[in-house]
Amino acid sequence: MKPQKVEISYKTIIFFVLFILSLLVVWQLRSLILLVFLCYIFMEGLNPAVTWLQKFKLPRVVAILIVYAIIVAAIIFSFAGLIPALVEQSTNLIHNLPGIVQNISIWGLNPADFSSQLKILENLPSNIATTALSIFSNIVSVFVFFVITFYLLLERKNFDKYLIEIFGDRSSKAVEVINELEKRLGHWVSAELLLMLIIGILSYIGYLIIGVNYALPLAIIAGLLEMVPNIGPTIASILAGLFGLTISPLIALLAVAWGIIVQQLENNFIVPKIMKETVGINPLVTILLIASGAKLGGIVGAVIAVPLYLTVETIVKTLAKK
Repeated sequence: MKPQKVEISYKTIIFFVLFILSLLVVWQLRSLILLVFLCYIFMEGLNPAVTWLQKFKLPRVVAILIVYAIIVAAIIFSFAGLIPALVEQSTNLIHNLPGIVQNISIWGLNPADFSSQLKILENLPSNIATTALSIFSNIVSVFVFFVITFYLLLERKNFDKYLIEIFGDRSSKAVEVINELEKRLGHWVSAELLLMLIIGILSYIGYLIIGVNYALPLAIIAGLLEMVPNIGPTIASILAGLFGLTISPLIALLAVAWGIIVQQLENNFIVPKIMKETVGINPLVTILLIASGAKLGGIVGAVIAVPLYLTVETIVKTLAKK
């Protein structure tokens, strides 16, 4: 039997080299691609509100600025109500902590019995500070995020025209994908807003019953941090515990416990149920997506897991239609 020759044409070699180079370029630009994808998700979520404001004969630029102003005002209101209280309560806590520790007695144990276990909390302030710095240090990236989203919102009405220019006669599928993506990602953003509202209300009711000071700002922060799976609710629980500790150790313990209960309800029941009703994703798939995203990409992976799945599913289903 004669050995068979395998001939590889120069076109195949060139294609393979270009393909590898393309993968390398995509890998080098992965941060920028992720940023643009997040901006696109945010844009699709805000576009219905901007379009609704345009019905009142407002220019699109003005409508976008109004939506931006509402978002910024909500964030400023939340933190403006909490930061002065946090400074005040932290000062009181520092002054009262020695007396609180001396008077602690849980199940017959005195501070000396569990002081060694409390050493794990020694690095907690520095860890919180590091997390806060990592969130607020890159102001430029946040600014770039809003600028890119702004221009995407401005150009959203021209997407169909651009797709026709790029794809020509085959643009109908691309237009259908974009329109379907806007609908599904808009539903996802609505679901996230609803989740924020639910978590905020549950947190407020619990903190109010427990007797934590500044329950409303803490509940607003808990609702906003719901966007960051696992880490966000943990930070909200720690803040509530610190405020509760200025009253008594029992209040602090109850505040943290309530935060954990809300987090478990959110992860296992509320999020899957709402995602199924608004986006149409099976609850088990939602849990697995968030867990897989957190495992592969940390906080960012957990945040974009569901919208990334929606994007891929929408593209595949739309292109598969006859």
